[in-house]
Amino acid sequence: MAEALPEYPDSDFSDDDQSPLDISFNKAADYVRKLTSSLTNNQLLELYGLYKQGLDGKCEAPKPGWLDGRGRRKWEAWRSLGNMPNDEAKQKYIALVQKYAPELTDLTEDNETGMKEAWVAVSSMRKSPEPELIHNELSILDAARENCADRVTELLEKYPELRHETDEDGLTALHWAADRNATRALQAALDGGCPVDVADESGQTALHYAASCGHIEATNILLKAGASLLKDEDDCTPLDLAADDEIRKILEGAK
Repeated sequence: MAEALPEYPDSDFSDDDQSPLDISFNKAADYVRKLTSSLTNNQLLELYGLYKQGLDGKCEAPKPGWLDGRGRRKWEAWRSLGNMPNDEAKQKYIALVQKYAPELTDLTEDNETGMKEAWVAVSSMRKSPEPELIHNELSILDAARENCADRVTELLEKYPELRHETDEDGLTALHWAADRNATRALQAALDGGCPVDVADESGQTALHYAASCGHIEATNILLKAGASLLKDEDDCTPLDLAADDEIRKILEGAK
């Protein structure tokens, strides 16, 4: 929920000092404050990552400790964007905010042509991607994160060894799908033979991720696949990390 909302500072520059893209980016950031109550924690984390990438570029900040669960999830959302260019992150951020708040087109009624063109370009890019190019270039981890179930299935059928593919933090396709509540990709990864109880470098399984993020669907899918309530390196089970009462009830019923 709103815990993932970044602290959006007011711009230190006037509109005259900014590009049309920057003006739209800042207006979108200002508007996010009005959306927090209607967005999920996962949606806010995605917005946070894109905002930080657009503002500061690649994440170079140290990873927060395990006791700072909120900070760690925000850091991971930012770091997952890798070397994405600032302008691309700003465009994706604007498009995502506009997706959640279509009424934002009203912000361009000041007849500043440059700003209007920036919003239209971003919206068009969002709605008309190059699906074949994107699909064919996705790794197993990217496909899981983006909920591209067909790509997950395709890769696992061709390269079964990808069931054990991890990133530098030990996250598998299951971890990423559970973290994003990417339920179609999660099911595809399980159907493809990805081990349900594999742990990352901190001993956390995909069920830890789903539970701590409050993702009910992902939690149920993992439990149905036989996920166990294992302890991580901090001696915490998914039940210990459950985000809310509903998740706790589901996990308690699986004990």
